[in-house]
Amino acid sequence: MLRKCLKTAAFILLSSAILICPQTGCYTQPSQPPALPASPSPPILPSGDSPRFNTVILEGPIGTINYNTVMFKWGSSLSSVDSSNYRYATFLEGWDKDYTPFLTDTSRSFSNLPNGSYKFYVKTQDLNGNIDPATPSQPFVISGVVPQAAQSLPTAPSGGGGLLLIGADVSRIAVAGDGSTVYALDSTSSRLYRSISAGVEWSDISAALGAGAPWIDLAVAPDDPAFLAVVTAGGSQVHISADGGVTFQSTDISSHLGPGQAVRCIAISPGYGSPRRELAAGTWNGAAGGSVLINILTAFSGGWFNAGSGITGWAPPGGGGVDVAAISYSPSFGADGALLLVTSSAAKTYLYAGERDIGSNSITWNSWTGYPVEIGQAGEPLNHADIALPSDYNGGNPYSRRAFASWNKNNPGRDVYQISDYQVYRMNAPEAIASIAYHGRITGGKLLAGAVKCQTGGCYQVQTYFTANPTSMYPAWQPSQKAPTGSRNAVVRWSPSGTVAYAGTSGTESAFSHSLNNGATWNQ
Repeated sequence: MLRKCLKTAAFILLSSAILICPQTGCYTQPSQPPALPASPSPPILPSGDSPRFNTVILEGPIGTINYNTVMFKWGSSLSSVDSSNYRYATFLEGWDKDYTPFLTDTSRSFSNLPNGSYKFYVKTQDLNGNIDPATPSQPFVISGVVPQAAQSLPTAPSGGGGLLLIGADVSRIAVAGDGSTVYALDSTSSRLYRSISAGVEWSDISAALGAGAPWIDLAVAPDDPAFLAVVTAGGSQVHISADGGVTFQSTDISSHLGPGQAVRCIAISPGYGSPRRELAAGTWNGAAGGSVLINILTAFSGGWFNAGSGITGWAPPGGGGVDVAAISYSPSFGADGALLLVTSSAAKTYLYAGERDIGSNSITWNSWTGYPVEIGQAGEPLNHADIALPSDYNGGNPYSRRAFASWNKNNPGRDVYQISDYQVYRMNAPEAIASIAYHGRITGGKLLAGAVKCQTGGCYQVQTYFTANPTSMYPAWQPSQKAPTGSRNAVVRWSPSGTVAYAGTSGTESAFSHSLNNGATWNQ
C-alpha cells in the first residue's frame, strides 16, 4: 500500500492559471513563444524501402491566415486503409526543432504561433518500422496577428470549491471519461476531493463519505463520472456513490472477507446494459491468502460473491495462493469479460487474467495460453503495483492482449513490463516505479511512470518518466525537466484525450499537478 507520514492537509485558493504549451516547440515556457529560425528543410529521417502509404494532410491552414491557433489532421487517401495501423511523426518548420516521436495520433494543434512562414510535414511508419519515403507537407503564413497571452486550463464554475491541492497527500487519482471530472484521495488524512474542471479547482466531499480511516483506494466508472467507489476503514469496507459523492452507501464487504484479508485495490467495469455494471475488489493478507470479490451493481449494491480463491485456475503454478496488488477491467469488458490482476505468491509475481461469463455469473482464471504470466521474482507483500491497458484491449483476441504492468519491492526484478499476449518484455524503467498510465491503442501510444521516491536526501520533487515508444522492445525513457512537487509516490494518470497528464504525490510539499507536454514539466 502507499503509506504516508501523518500531516495536516493545507489548501490555498487558486491564484494563478496553469499555462498551456504546445506539445513541442515550447521549451522554456515563455508567455509568448519565440519564433525559431526557419530551416531550409526538415530534419531527415531514414526512409527504408517500404511502399508509399498514401498519407495525405486532410485539414490545416493554407495560404496566408490572420489567426494563430491551428490544427492539422492527416490520414490515408484510401478509404480501405486503417490509419490506426500506422504511426506518424510531424514537424512544423519555423517552430519545431525536430520531428516528434512516431505516435498513433492523426491530428496536432498549435496555439499562439508568432507571425511568420511555416510548413507542416508528416512522416508515416508501418508496424514493421518501415518509413514511407513520401513526406506530405503544407505551407502557410500567419500575418497581422497580435500575440495573446498563453491559454489556461478551464476554471471551475462558481461554487466549484476553489481549492488547489497543495499540501495534500494525493495517494490515488481517478479520472472520469467526460474529460472534466477527476477524484483525488488523500489516504493519510482520509480526505476525498472532486474536481469538475479537469483538476484545476477542487471540492472537499469527505464529509459525505464519513467512513472509518484510513481510506485506501478509489475508482470511477469509465463511462459515468458520477459513479465512484472508495475503499475505507483500512480495507475492511467499500463505499459507493451514484451521484458524484453527494451521498455514499456501504456495500458490506467486511462479512465476505476471509481471515486477515483486507481490500487493497478496486476497479469498476464499463456498463453492459444500463445501468448494469460491476465492481471488483482485490484482497490480500500478506501471506498469499488473497482473493477477488465481485459485486454486480445496478444503481446500488447487488451483493458480493467470491470470484477468486477456490475458483478454477486461481492457484499459481506449483499450488498455493496469491495476494492481489492491482486490478483492472478490460475497456471491452462487455464483449470480452476480461479482468486483469497483478498478484504475488510467496515467491513470484504474476499477471492474472480472468474471463467473466456475465450471463452465468461465473469466472475462469488463466485459461489463455501462457497465463498466469510471470513478470518477476518477489516475495509478498509488494509495495506498489499498477496495470495500464490500451483503449482497444480485447481479451478475446490474442493479438489484442497487450498490457502494461508494474510492480515494486526491494528486489532486482522490480520494473515496468509490456505483456503482448503472454510474451513478457522488461521495459527497464530508470528507477523504482509507483504507478503507470498508458494512452493509445494496441499498435502504439505513450506511457507515463511515476517514481517511488526522491533519489537524494532533502529532495522534494519525485521524478516521472515518459516514453513515446512503449511498444518497442527498447523504449526510451525521458525524465521530466520540472518534476512534480512531493517527495514520494508519484501517482500518474492521463486525461481521456491524452492531452493532459495528472500527477499526485505524497510526503513533503505533496500536491496535485498537471502537465500539458507529456510530463516534461509539471505545474500545480
